[in-house]
Amino acid sequence: MVKKRDYQRWNFGFALLQGTFMRINLAFADSSTVLSAFIYKLTQSDTMVGLTGSIMTAGWMWPQLLVSNLLEHRPRKMPYYALGMAIRVFAWIAISLCTIGIGAKQPILLAVCFLGFYFLSSSAMGVSTLPYMDIVSKSIAPNRRARFFSLRQICGGFFSIWVGFLVFAVLGNENEFTGVLGFITQSFKALTMYLIKSIFLLDTELGFPNNYAFLFICSVSAALLSFVSFLAVREPIHPVNASRQPILQHLKQGPHYLRTDVNYRRFLLFRICLHLSGMATPFYARYALYELGISEATIGFFIVCSALSGVISNAIWGYVGEKYGVRWVLIVTACLMVFPPIIALISGILPVKYIQPAYFLIFAITGVLTNGMMVGFMSYMLNIAPPRNRPSYIGFMNTLLLPFSFSPTLAGLLVSIIGFQSLFGICFGICLVAIRIGVGLQEIMHEDETEIESLET
Repeated sequence: MVKKRDYQRWNFGFALLQGTFMRINLAFADSSTVLSAFIYKLTQSDTMVGLTGSIMTAGWMWPQLLVSNLLEHRPRKMPYYALGMAIRVFAWIAISLCTIGIGAKQPILLAVCFLGFYFLSSSAMGVSTLPYMDIVSKSIAPNRRARFFSLRQICGGFFSIWVGFLVFAVLGNENEFTGVLGFITQSFKALTMYLIKSIFLLDTELGFPNNYAFLFICSVSAALLSFVSFLAVREPIHPVNASRQPILQHLKQGPHYLRTDVNYRRFLLFRICLHLSGMATPFYARYALYELGISEATIGFFIVCSALSGVISNAIWGYVGEKYGVRWVLIVTACLMVFPPIIALISGILPVKYIQPAYFLIFAITGVLTNGMMVGFMSYMLNIAPPRNRPSYIGFMNTLLLPFSFSPTLAGLLVSIIGFQSLFGICFGICLVAIRIGVGLQEIMHEDETEIESLET
């Protein structure tokens, strides 16, 4: 039995646990490394790699305006979160079974099934995001949100480091390393392969695509644990609109927000620029593997590098957010966005021995800025949104961003025309525009209304 005075701590703890498992889930099925390598190996198509990078964001965005209309007048949002997460878990189970059942004999069929269920999973995540954000905003005070999202990233990032080693063990060749590191990787891979063979009941080495199927099974297991963890959160009951608005009236609210809230407009433009400047992200691993000759096993170490830098940086993001405001988290994040495309741009002319270290730097910086985006975007969006209209504020903005979620697909088409070097140069230029817009953002914080209904114990 939990007393009412303990709900803040109770909810903070279980929300943190949910976020940790969700980070593990996303690390096993990272769209910029694991999934881009998987889909390119199936299709040999840059356009398909770009489409895979787009599906995650597009699927996440498109349902949110409709969901916000269904959600805004309801005092309890948890049932909608549960529905979205249940569908997401089902979709990844289907992906795992298709990968094992279809295998490499019919790669195009497997790619189609994967992309279909991946879109379903991403759409389900879009359904669960708005109730999740509303529950978190009601459960955690505004001045603690930057700390919460920072801790969420730290805990999840710590385990993502081990996920990276596991990805290396599943996809890689331990003979690439010698000495102490070689001994550690050989031992780790031997243990991992023993566990995998026990799960898959295999007598031979785990080949493609069953090695990716194992990663997908690990991913869906973490998603299930994340789902169950958040169900333990005791949702506070705050004032809501009395009734559901007609859908046409609901749709008119978005243009009203844009006309009357200058900071909302600036934040929208800022996010558009960051979407466009990040369109090359799914191609960093693709470029490294197939243009620069870096081995597939290195994907695991890219994840390790990104997760480790993210863990270290989150302590800084939380401090910056609380001391200087979330606005500065966004500005610094935009500044960091300029480095990955520049490093990728010059990596093609570097001596061979410097290419791999340069690429580790790309993913180290990506880990830092990805965690900064998570802390900054989520905290800032919750802070500027009026409490009663929070689902609409968030849902409308994410719906407007939907077309820009296909920027990786556009990048896949552009690569065949202008090449990787020009693509990286375009991304660098857009980053400079994002920095200019970010400087114009203001620090705004709406306090939540007082809770009007005691929680059941």
